[in-house]
Parts: sequence; structure tokens; C-alpha cells
Amino acid sequence: MQRKLLANPKSERIIRRTAAHCAVFLVCVFCGFFAACSKTTPNNNINKVTGPPIFEGYHDITDCKVILGWAWDKNRPDEPIQVDLYDGDSLVATVTAGDFRQDLLATGHGDGKHAFTYPVPPRLKDGKPHSIHIKYTGTSIELGNTPKELKCDFEP
Repeated sequence: MQRKLLANPKSERIIRRTAAHCAVFLVCVFCGFFAACSKTTPNNNINKVTGPPIFEGYHDITDCKVILGWAWDKNRPDEPIQVDLYDGDSLVATVTAGDFRQDLLATGHGDGKHAFTYPVPPRLKDGKPHSIHIKYTGTSIELGNTPKELKCDFEP
């Protein structure tokens, strides 16, 4: 089958070029349309995992000055979480585990910002024994190495 040539070869090149540009334009339009109509939203953090929390944490120290530890959710490795500090069954405070510790970063615990430090309040410095428990906020799940006993003399 023979192809009929236009009288002007320059016109034929222009038509081919225009057709190629139109094809590229249509591909771009359709890609944009499908992206805009997609039910999924773009995720700028491709390493972010979602799902139920996978808690990990440790109650490091309780002494007469501070209550110290760390906590994180493996499914949200760069988001700080909250923990509840208890004296027995009584809630003492809710704190955010969002302080940086190099050891947490070095051991692969997200961005390393999962530590907490809470100064022991005067009401616990009464010479009586206290059992300090730490739980992930909103759960009954305790951190590792909790509870710790605290007995501090009264400080004026």
C-alpha cells in the first residue's frame, strides 16, 4: 500500500510534530486526571507505616529527683507518644515521650525522640513507700521494668 505524500514535505513534518505534541499532551492530561481522581492521597513519608500500635518502652530510673524512661510505637517511629505515670492506682501525670536520646537513635528507635523525664512531685516525697507504674496512655499496657519503688524523705 502506497502512502500519499503531501505536496509539501515541510507541511508533513509540521503535521507529524503537532501529532506527537498532542499525544504527549493527552498522556499528561490523563495521568493528571487519574492522579486527581485516585482515592489514595499522596504520602510524603513513604517510610511511615500505619496499623495498630506496637509499643515498646522501658522505665529506666525512678529516684527522689526524676522518673525517667522511653516509649515509642514501632508503627509510628517518628511520632512522640504519651505515657501515664501512676502512684499505685492514682494517676500522677501524663507526659510526652518526645525528648531526644542518642542511644535510642543509635538502636534504630525512629528519630530518637522518645525519651521522657518527669521531676518527682513533692507529694511523693513524704517518707512513705510508693509504687511507680508507667503505662502507655489510654491502655493498660505497662512499660518494661515497671513498677519501681520510691521512698523519699520530706523535702521542705
